[in-house]
Amino acid sequence: MKKFISVMGLGLVLLSGMAFADTKVAVVDVVSILQQMPQRESVGKALDAEFESRAKVLKEEEKKAYDANQKLQKEGMTLSASEKTKLANLIKAFEDKAKGFSADYRKRENEEAGKLLAKIGEAVKKVAAEQKYDLVLKAEAAFYATDSVDITSQVLAQVKK
Repeated sequence: MKKFISVMGLGLVLLSGMAFADTKVAVVDVVSILQQMPQRESVGKALDAEFESRAKVLKEEEKKAYDANQKLQKEGMTLSASEKTKLANLIKAFEDKAKGFSADYRKRENEEAGKLLAKIGEAVKKVAAEQKYDLVLKAEAAFYATDSVDITSQVLAQVKK
């Protein structure tokens, strides 16, 4: 019985190897493409412009919060309870605004990155169809790949069109 199972297992391995022999595989370095995309720079500038006014206001409030913190540290023992509370509330309000700003910025950044990744996905599909690849993997997922199966440059050229 053991010999039968061993022979069947070996047969399956050989058959599966033959099935993949005609499979055309490629890899693509998505991170490299993202870094080289011309659209990435324009997206960055657009995000900076979108958040510029909030960043400016936050910068001004940061100075006030810093001064309040310094005052609390230097004069904390001599300040009245209401003055301490007022300064602590000012600092807390700034921290809350800063967290909100960071969260909003990251959310928008992720939305824009998603659009760029979708564009890369479309380019991968087009290159794969043109060159008749059966399987395209992210380069990060492959332990090893030769340059002959790397289609990153073709995908980047497609994205730049």
